[in-house]
Amino acid sequence: MIRQLLLFSSIAPIDAFLMPSPSLHAVNHGVASWQPQPLRCPSSQLHVDTSSDSEDTPADEDASEETVHDSGAALPSEEQADILNSPAFLKRKVEVLQSDIAALEKEIEEANAVYLAGKEEWGAKFDMLNKESQSMQERLAKQGAQGTEKATFDVAQNIINVLDNCDRAFQSVEAATNEEVEIVDAYKKTYDMILDAFAELNVTKVETVGVEFDYEMHQAILQMPSDEYEEGIVCQELAMGWKCGDALIRPAMVAVAA
Repeated sequence: MIRQLLLFSSIAPIDAFLMPSPSLHAVNHGVASWQPQPLRCPSSQLHVDTSSDSEDTPADEDASEETVHDSGAALPSEEQADILNSPAFLKRKVEVLQSDIAALEKEIEEANAVYLAGKEEWGAKFDMLNKESQSMQERLAKQGAQGTEKATFDVAQNIINVLDNCDRAFQSVEAATNEEVEIVDAYKKTYDMILDAFAELNVTKVETVGVEFDYEMHQAILQMPSDEYEEGIVCQELAMGWKCGDALIRPAMVAVAA
């Protein structure tokens, strides 16, 4: 009875409370004859709490529905998983892969056939072209080396005359003063620099004294008796000889022991 009174007080309009206090029978009669009316403004805290609970519940239901929807989108359905793992689907997939492999093997065989046909027709000509190209490269490399050697030969042949003049000057001039000594030393340093440059260019002196006379490398100017060297051995050098590698630039002028 008290619960019905509380409910009636929260819903009934305020004019009902301005009327004289009815008896318990009248209250029961009013409750029995009351019909729900559209509510405009709730007048009790009980109704507010109830409405807030009713508003929270649909939001929770929507959130749960979205969670279920998301989980369903992330994971395939059981029916789809059964289709992907079914023997019929896997068998069909294997057949498609085998068909693709067969097509690729056929294309490879056709390409190999074209290659073999072209090799049979043009193989000999390609081999000949490769041999000619290799021969040309070797010939050009040899010509380049010969050109470098010839240029070195010509330069060294002209500088040798300068060295001969320096040798004659060193033998005939004696420095008397400190100034003259300094001048001679400067010329000797220049002379040594030329010899170092010759060494870098593979231009070397011809061996003379103490070696057997060589008709290709030596030019005999005279024969003279020697107690130190046997007959046919070079005993004195009269002018230096030079060679560039194995090529003789100028033979050495020597005296041979008799």
